[in-house]
Amino acid sequence: MKRPLLLCVDDDPGMREFYERLFGRYGYGVIVASGGRQALELLHSGAVDIDAVISDYEMPGMNGAELAAELKRCKPTLPVIMVTGRQAVPGEAPHFVDAALAKGTPVDEILDQVEILLASQRRHRASKMSRYVPGLGRGLASVAMAVFLISKVWR
Repeated sequence: MKRPLLLCVDDDPGMREFYERLFGRYGYGVIVASGGRQALELLHSGAVDIDAVISDYEMPGMNGAELAAELKRCKPTLPVIMVTGRQAVPGEAPHFVDAALAKGTPVDEILDQVEILLASQRRHRASKMSRYVPGLGRGLASVAMAVFLISKVWR
């Protein structure tokens, strides 16, 4: 099974390094981008299959809300997590963001949120595939989800 690939976008090199170490330690593949334009280039290149995006809100050139909107336009089911130093995610972002976290959120909460969104994406893919195999699709999707959840418990 392929390990999930996260695209982490932040203009702060220290945060990019933090994301690489954190998610790498927990078995995720990680690629980083220093801003929205670079993140979109990675997505459009097709060289990598990104499973989720974690982006800072405040970045020069293209803020996180603008990036999230463009990501969802290109790939509507791609989970996007916004990280912000503000009290709340600015008004334009919630339409394109699947989860918002404050800077300084405990590591276990960040990991939980990533797993929740990835599991939701897997369920979405499984239900989409079940349309193509009517009699077996939902049953197989249920078995796959059960195996996934059991594997998380035994980790």
